[in-house]
Amino acid sequence: MSVSTVPGDERGLSENQVMTSTERHDFSRPWAPFRKKTYIGVSVLAALICFVPFIGVIAQWWAPEPSGTIAAGLVCIPIIIPMVVAWIDAPGENRTTLERAYEFMIVWFPITALSQVLWELTWLVGDLLGYMHLTADDHWGWFWWFYGAADTRYLISDGGLFGMESMAVFGGTILIYQWFLLLGKARHDDAMRIRCLWRSFFSFAVMLTVICIYYIAELRDGLVHIQQGFWGLWLKFIFMNIPWLVAPIVCMPFIIKQVAYLYRAGASAATGGDHK
Repeated sequence: MSVSTVPGDERGLSENQVMTSTERHDFSRPWAPFRKKTYIGVSVLAALICFVPFIGVIAQWWAPEPSGTIAAGLVCIPIIIPMVVAWIDAPGENRTTLERAYEFMIVWFPITALSQVLWELTWLVGDLLGYMHLTADDHWGWFWWFYGAADTRYLISDGGLFGMESMAVFGGTILIYQWFLLLGKARHDDAMRIRCLWRSFFSFAVMLTVICIYYIAELRDGLVHIQQGFWGLWLKFIFMNIPWLVAPIVCMPFIIKQVAYLYRAGASAATGGDHK
């Protein structure tokens, strides 16, 4: 909602009056039912895509490949769909751009955090214990092997990769905590929301740095660790990781805008301004 003013007429207005001319944002508004159903649906789909092949390989119902390549392609669907749907308004709904960006961020948090806390953290522990020198015959480790078969750094205890994934897990752990706070205690507490957003910005900065180093390091080595030809390079190494490169780039500028808005709203409220 915005209140218009005559151009050039703000010179004599107080700070509080100027604040009333800015767009108002409600970051606590509930999600539209169709988006909520979509998020739940793709979460179930992602679980099925991950665990059904895993169980099938362990039970030796089908071979580790092409099961891994098929799963890699399919799992991108429930990752990308919510990233797109977060920007779509329901009929009659009129969210601001900043409200859409906030929902996109909230939707992305569990996608990235659960991946890093579950897949990467398990890999880190397994690598320290010497369990991640996997082959196609290690059916129990298929969940990690099928990606490592494309990027063999995951199968040879690469020190640089271990450092990158350690920082990714650190960032993911911070994000999942902020996610719980933003959906809970910080939902109607702007001061806490600001703190959560700053911590989220820091986490995104760490994770964006990690994904850039991940690509640059391998490019510097001439892609010597990338196997499985076309599918290994383009599907697993590039396409599967694109959301982790794009989402922080989208979220970080909008986090700054959200924080700036909340600071202005707090300042206006403290001085008696009419600002939501």
